[in-house]
Amino acid sequence: MVRQIDPDRLASLDDERKFLLRSLTDLEREHAAGDVDKADYQTLKDGYTVRAATTLRAIDEGRSALPPRPPVDWWRRLIAGGAVVVSIGLVWWALSASSAQRLPGQQISGLDPRNELEVLMSQARMIQARDPASAAAIYGTVLEQQPLNVEALTYRGWTLALSVIGETDPAANRPLLDEASESLLLAIETDPTYADPFCFLGIVRYRFYAEPELALTLLDGCLAGGPPAEVRGLVESLRATVAAAIDTS
Repeated sequence: MVRQIDPDRLASLDDERKFLLRSLTDLEREHAAGDVDKADYQTLKDGYTVRAATTLRAIDEGRSALPPRPPVDWWRRLIAGGAVVVSIGLVWWALSASSAQRLPGQQISGLDPRNELEVLMSQARMIQARDPASAAAIYGTVLEQQPLNVEALTYRGWTLALSVIGETDPAANRPLLDEASESLLLAIETDPTYADPFCFLGIVRYRFYAEPELALTLLDGCLAGGPPAEVRGLVESLRATVAAAIDTS
């Protein structure tokens, strides 16, 4: 049985989410202006990020206990996004391609075939573009042995989200999307300096949950994390599209 949540508590959590996101935005501005030194900036950013992720998880759990909303045609919503869909596709392709060559914070020096987990990660990277559901399953196998493998958490979340595209049963899709968000949130909590889960969660929350303000902050987190050069411009373009959508809403 799903535990019911007090609507007042849910509203309080949402207020806390907004406060934390505003705090992250203010912190970025103050750091850019030179008002916060690097050490304090990183400490505050990590703290706000973890608290925001925890709050977002609590909100999602609370919403899951509320009466279901009318079904949403996720595929139609994706198509209706037009330019956003193109931007999302480009960002996804660039990050997915670069993931085959790097790990969070370091470069891969080569694949050791004796290392089962490295082999599994390599297999997942190779098929995630054409078969995201199978890639998600492989990342899940890695996580059974390394629950806090941040790359596996990130790309399991993203491939789970991708796997719902084209499905015709929205009610069946929502649990997968919630699971995808959970995996991406845990990746952010595990390594707040890793850019990819911020970017992917921003896309998921914007396209599937209609939360542009949260998406904007997450995309800022992606940019602050120093994504690869070939990705940064695409993320900045996507961020501008989301910001424009907020301005015109």
